[in-house]
Amino acid sequence: MRPALPLLILLPLGACMDPAYQVPSVSPAARAAATAEIGQGQAPVRRPLTEEQAKEAIARVARRLAPAGSAVCRELGRECSWRFVYDPSQELNAAATGEGDIVVQRGVAEYARNDDELAFVIAHEMAHHAANHVQSTNTRAQLGAALGGVLASVIGSYAGLQSDGLVQGAAGIGSQLAVITYSKAQEREADAVGATILHQAGYDVGEAREMLVALGRLSGQTRTSLLSTHPAGPDRIASFDAAVADMRAAGWQLSPQGVGRSVMPR
Repeated sequence: MRPALPLLILLPLGACMDPAYQVPSVSPAARAAATAEIGQGQAPVRRPLTEEQAKEAIARVARRLAPAGSAVCRELGRECSWRFVYDPSQELNAAATGEGDIVVQRGVAEYARNDDELAFVIAHEMAHHAANHVQSTNTRAQLGAALGGVLASVIGSYAGLQSDGLVQGAAGIGSQLAVITYSKAQEREADAVGATILHQAGYDVGEAREMLVALGRLSGQTRTSLLSTHPAGPDRIASFDAAVADMRAAGWQLSPQGVGRSVMPR
């Protein structure tokens, strides 16, 4: 385990639960095409947003995603409520913590070129809740309760989406609370379920996918919490493409039993 910052919790999630969606396997040709795509463009640069502009962008996207995220949760046999926490840190980072808490750092809005790309990051974190990754064991349930208590002590009581839809967090709250590391399969599953949330919210899934490509281009040039805990690369892009094609063919339907359709590798 790498040295951690104070109060940084690295907690790998086990693969003991059934997936909400089984992501199809991908071919070497698809990986090669994704590798070429990453190499053909320039890494994104940070946009000069004021804090108010970043907050407004995150709040706007969160309000639009919240109903779609709840609908996907119900489709998977879960009930989800959301609390979106704005962290003014300029890191490119977001995290799902506790029960429905989504922490989004200012840097996500600054690196996203449009609302579709910003929505990709937030929907991905919401999908970790919808797929029950955060609370998959009693240990993680205890962690979630502890994190919820820390959040409450920092930001106070909050319920639902009110005013701009954001709770103001302390700077660095995302890295100070926890970094939960998921398996590669869970990350790909969250990408796929997140795509369903994006579709139901009316975002352009193809345009949102550009955030994955951007992260792939950034990964060789900078180190951020998001890039270290949410690995981006050719395999992940190819998996996302295969999952989106599969879900489009199925009318974007997920199983209400919470197990997901059984998708044979191809």
